[in-house]
Amino acid sequence: MSTTLIQPPAAATADSSTPVERRKARDPLLDNARYWVMLLVVAGHGLQYLLDVPDARGTYTWIYAFHMPAFVLISGYVARRYEGSPKQVRTMLTSLVLPYVGLNVALDGFRALLDDEPLAVNLLDPAWSTWFLIALFVWRLSSPVWRVVRAPVLVSVVVSLVAGLWQVGDVLSIHRILGLLPFYVAGMYLRPEHFALLRRPAVRVASVVALAGTLGWCLLRHEGWYVSWLYWRDAYADAPLDADAFGGLATRAGLLVTGFALSAAVLSVVPARRDRTSDLGRHTMNAYVLHGFVLILLAHLGVFSALATWGALSVPVVLVGSVLLGTALMSAPVARLVSPVVTPQLRWAFRDQRAGGV
Repeated sequence: MSTTLIQPPAAATADSSTPVERRKARDPLLDNARYWVMLLVVAGHGLQYLLDVPDARGTYTWIYAFHMPAFVLISGYVARRYEGSPKQVRTMLTSLVLPYVGLNVALDGFRALLDDEPLAVNLLDPAWSTWFLIALFVWRLSSPVWRVVRAPVLVSVVVSLVAGLWQVGDVLSIHRILGLLPFYVAGMYLRPEHFALLRRPAVRVASVVALAGTLGWCLLRHEGWYVSWLYWRDAYADAPLDADAFGGLATRAGLLVTGFALSAAVLSVVPARRDRTSDLGRHTMNAYVLHGFVLILLAHLGVFSALATWGALSVPVVLVGSVLLGTALMSAPVARLVSPVVTPQLRWAFRDQRAGGV
């Protein structure tokens, strides 16, 4: 096989394109997919407060089977041109590292304020959803490695499987970083022709069947299955998984297959044309950073406890609420308001590369 078929394109990096060119190059399919997957992230975090409700637990299990794998896959594709240039490094520091630190402090502080407890911050133990920010930072740093090794996707799968045997503390969500790694690496090697294949009518029909069928299966068969497997954060032998090596490897392999299949299904069924969700999908970071505060506050006020008494009816309420909340947080007015804080530029903190200094 020709090298050109397996290497990410060596086209212009983010450094060499103008803002206008980058806007024109945006793929509405990816922006639409980010929007819908972000809504699943919000919904999943909302449903976690209702796991004692059978239908909520089943829906939650279905969402967690693929929503982060799909998000990581898309992130790998978007970052496929990462080469470690000064501008790209600055962007990572301001869009990932600083938000990771700030969000950890803010979430811990918000919880402490609501619970009337002293603030305790541990940046080595990511607070709730912040793990993805530090994971994306590590994955991007590793990108050059996956351009030079042979069979990169296969190697990353082996890393993911073996990592579950490693009984170490989950510092900086290392288990999630290694467990979900294959989706990032596979995303780096996606090509337009792969997306074209997913858009074929027969594939789209099969994708709808796969998504609907797995949802039905999760609603019927979720009892007695540890959702903790879907968090990718524990070694196989550790609680609450408590699995032997063979059982752990087999379960994770199954989750990898499921994650890839359903991620492909999502990319197949989301609209490919530019529409309202395309613009919203450009601001998923705002929703990712902010939705936790809203959900924590609602839980503190007893909203989810009240919803739990509604039984199965609580599920559509949470899903509709998640769509409204996620859409609002990805809107242009919110972006104008919070982007300077969520992704600060901090040009004063970096050397001017145009000056040619060292």
